[in-house]
Amino acid sequence: MRKIALAMLALTLLLGLAIPIAGASSLTTEEKFQVLKQKGIMTGFEDGSSRLYESMSREQFATVLYKLLELPQSGSTPSYVDVLKTRWSYNAIQAVRGAGLMVGKGDNKFAPTAPVKVEELAAILLKVNNTPSNSNISFTGKVSSWAKGAVGTALSKGWIEPRNDYTANATRAVLVDAVYALYSGWDTALDVRSVEAVDIQLVRVNLKTKIDSVDTSRFSLRDDRGNSVQVVYASVANDGFSVLLSTGFQAENRTHYLTIDGKSWTYTSTKSDTTKPTITAFERLGARVYVLTFSEQVDSGTATNANNYSFSGGLRITSLQLSSDKKQVTLTTSNQTNNTRYWLTVKNVKDLAGNVMDTRNDLSVVGNDDATKPTIIESEFKVNTDASLTIKFSEPVKREVAIQTGRYSISGLSIVSVSLDTEGRTVTLRTSAQKDKTVYSLTVSGIPDLAGNVMDTKTGLLFGGISNPVLPVKLQSIAAINQNTIEISFDRDISDADVNALGVAILKDNGSSINNNGWSKYAVRKAGTNRVVIVQLRTGTDPNPNLFQAGHVYTARVTGVTSLHTLEAANETTFAGTVTANDLPYAKQVVVLNRSTIKVIFSEPVKNVSAQYFTLKERDGDAVAISGDDLNNSNAIVTEVTLKLSKDLTAGKVYELGFKPGITDSAGFNGWKTKNGNEDINILFTGV
Repeated sequence: MRKIALAMLALTLLLGLAIPIAGASSLTTEEKFQVLKQKGIMTGFEDGSSRLYESMSREQFATVLYKLLELPQSGSTPSYVDVLKTRWSYNAIQAVRGAGLMVGKGDNKFAPTAPVKVEELAAILLKVNNTPSNSNISFTGKVSSWAKGAVGTALSKGWIEPRNDYTANATRAVLVDAVYALYSGWDTALDVRSVEAVDIQLVRVNLKTKIDSVDTSRFSLRDDRGNSVQVVYASVANDGFSVLLSTGFQAENRTHYLTIDGKSWTYTSTKSDTTKPTITAFERLGARVYVLTFSEQVDSGTATNANNYSFSGGLRITSLQLSSDKKQVTLTTSNQTNNTRYWLTVKNVKDLAGNVMDTRNDLSVVGNDDATKPTIIESEFKVNTDASLTIKFSEPVKREVAIQTGRYSISGLSIVSVSLDTEGRTVTLRTSAQKDKTVYSLTVSGIPDLAGNVMDTKTGLLFGGISNPVLPVKLQSIAAINQNTIEISFDRDISDADVNALGVAILKDNGSSINNNGWSKYAVRKAGTNRVVIVQLRTGTDPNPNLFQAGHVYTARVTGVTSLHTLEAANETTFAGTVTANDLPYAKQVVVLNRSTIKVIFSEPVKNVSAQYFTLKERDGDAVAISGDDLNNSNAIVTEVTLKLSKDLTAGKVYELGFKPGITDSAGFNGWKTKNGNEDINILFTGV
């Protein structure tokens, strides 16, 4: 619809097209800003904020109109002396002037940095809508005589809010409300047939007319107690005749009101639980003891009813016990015949909502007559140089029990972690800080072998404390900063040698293996911490590849760090991709320090910085030689450089700083940005 509006604008300034405000009342100004930001119509600041309280400049507003109306670029010569082709807003200002939406301020100047007044905004809105000004509409508030009709008309249309002074600067909040009205008004209202609840977080909107796409901003949801429920995502069905809304949690079995393009629809939410319980695990604890694990909490009456369980082969169930969390049932059987398979049937067990499980008759056990309890081999019990303890059992033990910290106790110390080796016999304990010259006593209890025979409690395992041990390093997380750079966090400080030796392998992309041959990395500490490392990657053929795509899940392995914890793949983790590209570095600002010295500030840390990669001249005039810089070290990684000039700047004269290839990002993988398309990048500044 925006392209249609554009064509009409180019011919007759929209030929009387009226823009209603549809569905906007349900959104806050901040939410409207986020919608416009997502659509690329408005932008926030570097810190991520919207700053709705600040004024918006004329060039910023021109850029918003340019994007909103998809105005064509103008090929004409510059229209204003204060808006040159090198200015970031040049194309937008040329376009809005060509469309007749905004004009200059006199003396062939546009005044790009001047604020937009509320009354100016009203007049521009009338032009966009091709709405005639009505000076007969009465209202109160200060307004210029020329703008009285425009302000009155804009107020009557609901495009701006009443205020005491319309000659004041329009804040970004006022502009967001107005621009959102334009944007949302070009979407025709959905032709809704009905609304129905799918589950506690899904609502289906059935349509009479087929659509191709839809935006969440057209929907708002509240229950009958006035509680707002977030609409997270909206997707159109393949046939185009329904929209599925993903929402926050809805109060169950309650009336809800879904507002669609300003019109309210009513439905009743579903029950929160309609899912049947299922058996997720069936495990042996002992020679005659087994545990059934359910997918959710189950009803005690049905879970402990012996009629709901039966074994084949005449094996009887002698006891049933439900765990305190109501998710596990422990079965004890009569004596079994060794190596005989018995089949178990489970039926009629309900969850707490009354949903009945589907009958299971595919579970089986093999009779086992192992009655030997596992023991600890005392001669192999020891304390290691890193203050960890090693315990070895006489036979493999049940892993999920052996790694429970509660099975071990030491007077004066706490058990921090427990791990079991792949053979299933050797346990490694890590404790809280030990004291030198101190004797400690370890007690181990309740650990079964694979047949379920439980060890006798072992006490009196003595060892001497080790203070200041070599502590292991644990990988905490990996996060994508951009599409080829990741941030790796550890649980304690790591050394410079560790940073230099750190290795990263990307193992999986959505479960598929990745070949890292030919890849290289650049690793550096994150500023302000010794626990986080930034790693930038490149492939053999691409210095700036898009490795980590949005919607993908990656598995990575970290190596090379001294004492890195690697048992049970502790040095591997997953992370999600991102839409953020690794932008090339560029010079973003010039600061005049004095008449013979300027400072150039870069968008990110760079290296290979030298005066030879900069050019300076008077605008439309003579070149100014750059005699040197303050670094004299091309290997230095910096965020700014001070340039020394061969002659003094002239106060009030405009200068143009240009750039040559040669400077790179801190990794040395990518050169800096010196052009926008085919045009050289230049920064203008004024001498002092």
